[in-house]
This record gives sequence, C-alpha cells and structure tokens, in this order.
Amino acid sequence: MCRLFGLIANKRVDIHFSFSRFSELSQAHPDGWGIGWYESGFPCVRKEPLRASESKLVCSTLAGASSSVFVAHVRKATRGSRSRQNCHPFSWKNWLFAHNGSVDSDALLQELDVDRRAAIQGETDSEVFFHWILQNIDREGSAERGIAEALSFVREHYHTGLNFLLSDGRTLYAYREAAKKKDYYSLYYLLRDPRRGLARLRSRELGVMLESKALNDERALLVCSEKLTEEDWRQIPMGCLLTAMGPGSFRLEKIA
Repeated sequence: MCRLFGLIANKRVDIHFSFSRFSELSQAHPDGWGIGWYESGFPCVRKEPLRASESKLVCSTLAGASSSVFVAHVRKATRGSRSRQNCHPFSWKNWLFAHNGSVDSDALLQELDVDRRAAIQGETDSEVFFHWILQNIDREGSAERGIAEALSFVREHYHTGLNFLLSDGRTLYAYREAAKKKDYYSLYYLLRDPRRGLARLRSRELGVMLESKALNDERALLVCSEKLTEEDWRQIPMGCLLTAMGPGSFRLEKIA
C-alpha cells in the first residue's frame, strides 16, 4: 500500500504546508518517498528509498521546489526492491506518474512497444503501468481516451488497485479504482482557497492535528489518499477520472 499526493495551483507555490503532513504517513510506508514538480515545462524528481520522515533530502527539496503542479508519493513495497529506481513518481519526457496498487505487469510487458520496454528502469509493476498508459495516450492522441483504453485492458487481468496521479505539467489527472479493499484504496480531492482563514490539518492514521496561517491568493486543488485537513475533502468515486486544468477548472468522468 502506498500513499499519493497531488496539487495543481493557480500559480507557482511550495508544498511544505501540505507535504510535511503527508510525509508523516511514511511511518507506515517506509520503503521510499518521492516528489515531482515542473521547471520550464519539464519534470524535476527527487526521491529516495528511505522513510520520508527520516530523510534530510526532503527538507532541502522542499526548500527549493516551487511549481503549479506537484506529484508526491510514499511507498510501501509490494513488488521490487527498496531502491531509488523503484520509488515513485516516475517521469518520462514531460510526464509524471505515481501509483497505489498492483497490476499484472507480465501481461502489460507483452503489449508494450520495444521503446517503451527499454525505457523502464526499475522492477515495479507501477512503472510498467505508467508506460502502458503513455503508449495508449500516444496511440489515441488524447490523455482521457488513452487512459480509458489502457484501463480497459488492465481490468481484464489481475489487479488490486489502480489509483494513480498523472500529469503533463499543465493538467493533473487522478484516478481511483480497486478490485478489492475498496475503502482501503481511498482517494480524495479538495479545492482550497486559503483566504478563508486557518487550515486545520489532522492525520487520521497518526492522530495529530496542527494549524497553519492562510497564504495570500494561492488557490489550489489537492488530491490525496487521506483527508489531511478538516476542510471539505470529497471522495473521488470508484471508477472515476478527475481531470484538473487548474484549481477552478476540473471535471469528474466515470470511465469504468
């Protein structure tokens, strides 16, 4: 089981406020962490096969990273060794991807083009899943159609959870689906307008609560496996794709 965090904002922001709480989930997810963001339209990724709460690199990364899109992940390994290559998010050209669940990577590998197989650097089924989605996006010429086609094939084979975050630097996609333990594979989204005042952050898994001062005119849509605050988080329905072009422009579409 892994945990996902994504953000798309109306301007470049930092995520120390949100990720510092999210990284506390690494107590139960000790096999790695990663943060991806965008500089000049291309992804930057920092990740380590360490518990996020014990990493010195997390602090230095957060101190220097700002973007209008972030994708972050804490890992509890199910397939693949504890290594940097197996930590999420994965990147390819302008794409970032993080996944929570397991898929039949052997079946997907047989369907991947040669160049897609050659691009895989680690051992995880999640990285194979990432390139399978990208291959379908290329073939369909549309992210939404490509994702739908990719998932249609995956559903015919073994999987536990298909929760993922995907971004090209302009749009954030979030999908939720599980074959079992559907409550376990949760995924929530939140429209945050900090002008409303203080945000109270509470981790259900850790039982901690903190407060932070509001930020000036920074609006964002956040996606996370857990409700991080007492704000109005909403569950992404099972089998639905959230497509966010910005904090005030998003849609939910049933594709399963």
